[in-house]
Amino acid sequence: MKEKNIPLKHYLTYCKCLLFTLFSLGWHVSFPQISLSKFPLSNQVIQRNDNDEASVKVKGRVTENGHTSISLLILQDGNTFHNSSVDIASNSDFEFNPTLKAGNHDYTFILKLDGSREVKKSSRVAIGDLFLIYGQSNALGSGGIDTYWPEKNPLMRFFTVANFENGDSEWVLPYETSTWPGTGTLELQKFLCGKYNYPVGVIVASVGGSDIKGLNNRNAQNPADRNTNYGKMLLQTMFSDIKDQIKYFIFRQGETDGSYQLESEQYPAEFEKLYNNLNIDFPNLKKIYNVQNNILTVNNSKAGFLRDFQRKTKNLYPKITTMSSMGTTGYDGLHYTLKGYSQTAFELSRIIGKEIYGDNQSNQIYSPDIKKAYWENSKLVLEFDEGMQMVYPKDSIVNGVIWRMEDFIYIDGHNNVVEGGTGIGNKIYLSVSNTENAKTVSYLPNWYGNFGESSYQGGHLKNQYGMRAFSFDNILIGGEVVTTTTIDLSAEINENIQVKLTWNGNSQKTFHIERSDDNEHFNEIATTTGDVFYDSEVSLDKKYFYRIFDENTPNTKSNTKEVTLKCLENVNLTILPNVPYIGANTSIIAIVSITTSKQLSLEAKKSIDLNHGFDAAFGSDFTAEIGGCKNN
Repeated sequence: MKEKNIPLKHYLTYCKCLLFTLFSLGWHVSFPQISLSKFPLSNQVIQRNDNDEASVKVKGRVTENGHTSISLLILQDGNTFHNSSVDIASNSDFEFNPTLKAGNHDYTFILKLDGSREVKKSSRVAIGDLFLIYGQSNALGSGGIDTYWPEKNPLMRFFTVANFENGDSEWVLPYETSTWPGTGTLELQKFLCGKYNYPVGVIVASVGGSDIKGLNNRNAQNPADRNTNYGKMLLQTMFSDIKDQIKYFIFRQGETDGSYQLESEQYPAEFEKLYNNLNIDFPNLKKIYNVQNNILTVNNSKAGFLRDFQRKTKNLYPKITTMSSMGTTGYDGLHYTLKGYSQTAFELSRIIGKEIYGDNQSNQIYSPDIKKAYWENSKLVLEFDEGMQMVYPKDSIVNGVIWRMEDFIYIDGHNNVVEGGTGIGNKIYLSVSNTENAKTVSYLPNWYGNFGESSYQGGHLKNQYGMRAFSFDNILIGGEVVTTTTIDLSAEINENIQVKLTWNGNSQKTFHIERSDDNEHFNEIATTTGDVFYDSEVSLDKKYFYRIFDENTPNTKSNTKEVTLKCLENVNLTILPNVPYIGANTSIIAIVSITTSKQLSLEAKKSIDLNHGFDAAFGSDFTAEIGGCKNN
């Protein structure tokens, strides 16, 4: 059964806004006197940094002769916060990089020519946090949309795209317009903004009914292909010029894949592709919040396997935090009422509060996760995260049906062997009969009920905060739950035009470095110990893809990192490069010895300093030129 794609009439009501024309990964807009390549949009949220502030770039060119200066005035809550001017008598290019404070502030940007003529203005710009939301319809949430009205909180912002062909889009305050995300998203914003008093901007790219392959259909030649779901998700961040600001990603998907055995079995491989793609396209991605499916009503013997993989993703991928949707109120076997979406939003907001806003809350806000199962005397012990205070549910009667937790705990696939249980600390003790040499234990059924008629209404293992435990599938009794973490790879270009790779590896192990030009065919370029590697065999204006693996686990690759070698602002050359040309947007300092038969050309826009220690041997081919980097 495919999930129904529920239309959201409010989500599809759009307002017209400024027309954008895309240039690669940015936008460009013209006015009669100026051409702007960087300028914040009205109502926009800009991602704050770890210092609780943001550097905001304003950049462009004056296209009309006869002007002497261009100035930028920034008001904070109506008062002057920043005022600077650039002399354009001899240079019509201009750039401002003011630093703004995060928090409950409205900023107004005013650009003026010659100190008086206003040529561009944006209002209610905010510095806070951005969340990109992706998945199926539950990632959006439609429960109660017809009667819902957003919180009247000006800190809540939503970016909406009316036309993916021309970039027609805008930032809005939901309570001022009928252009909304779903109720689940709005409830999350309400909880975050209301408690932490920071602006929260959301971009919602969810696609109701899509399986993970449909969400992961990245065109390697054109990732921002508007004919793909993935491309549309990426385009939304590009239209608002915040792609490289994205740090937080919320993913809620798997209902469609959980309805079919083959798709459930292929889910881990597809999820890993998605994880790698996200790390490629969002270089500053810091956290992914991944929600485990609830119990579906479709007969699929591998649905529990898929849910178990979702549970384990936080152990497999270092940027992921997981949460269970088990036991959420208002569930009909696929979607939720407004109360259910609000519950999920509240529970997720506590986790985000702890991890992003530094809210010192108990670990009981997390969904309890199984760590191991073993026999202790005659009891089967389910041990959860350290510090959890576990509660075993009592029998309940719902719609005339008696629900017993014992009927939904499976020993070697059988549910007629558990007689009762009790919670003590972080452990659940089960009384078990009619079994010998038991090997595995599973919690909660693969599926239950009939869609539109009935769904699972039974009890759940919980902690003292009421957070329901993750469902788990075929955990080995007597063994540790596997918690192997994928290597988290990072890449950057250093001042010697090398690609610097770093990772969270054990410095005593040997790692294999692989590189590709197309993200499909990888070749090993080196092996190394430690947690850093420098690749000098690279050229400007080329794109490379890197991944690594530990020699002891060759089938467990790191995330893939994409690096495009463009010109740096400044180059401090202390190592002779393997490339014939190096350019810089501003300056180059070189302290290298150019060997015989070596060719090297340096080019910078403002200055090239050949400092003490620089030498070009007889027979080498060396040039230095002021002009600017050719590879931008």
